[in-house]
Amino acid sequence: MRLLLVDNHPLFRQGLKALLENEADIEVVGEANDGEEAMTMTGELNPDLIIMDISMPGYSGLEATRQIKEYYSDTKVLILSVHNDNTYVDQALKAGASGYVHKDAVYEELSFALDAVKKEMPYLSPSVLQPVIKSYINASPASGAMALYEKLTDREKDVLNLMIKGRSRNVIAKTLSISPKTVDRHRSNLLKKLSISKESELMEFARLAGLTGS
Repeated sequence: MRLLLVDNHPLFRQGLKALLENEADIEVVGEANDGEEAMTMTGELNPDLIIMDISMPGYSGLEATRQIKEYYSDTKVLILSVHNDNTYVDQALKAGASGYVHKDAVYEELSFALDAVKKEMPYLSPSVLQPVIKSYINASPASGAMALYEKLTDREKDVLNLMIKGRSRNVIAKTLSISPKTVDRHRSNLLKKLSISKESELMEFARLAGLTGS
């Protein structure tokens, strides 16, 4: 596995490189000091995987990850950072990172993470996984319902609000000046976006999203 190390601390990179080069299947093909250099070296060296810091001069490791995944989608990125806030983890995963390891981890954990990523398995350090789980557990159903509602188009919201009020297909069509078939299409699309399979579940969703006033 061809590796590129990206961190703005040369001493840290040198120490990590020395450890990685003891692995039989790893070749460290380059070292970058910041995100911009990482982009250039990715194009030149075509690494299989990049170990990426977050806080660096210029644009961050998160921005570098986004750009690398956009232009070199086959290259995997493993974040290695001092940050364990779930906001950073969330942003890293959305940017396309395959894993996130905290810098407090011992080398054995990094080796395990590399092996997981190589096998197409995402990896999160236990120290960063706990805040993510806590955030997920504490997330209210109402906020989740509203987030789904906001994904609807304006017309789908119009149809939904009339459905909640018990209006029939033909009444909705007349109210919105659209055909009944168009009502059916919007109804099918909005139910799919809301992950609702039965109209009987619609009122519960509306209650959670605060659309019924109760």
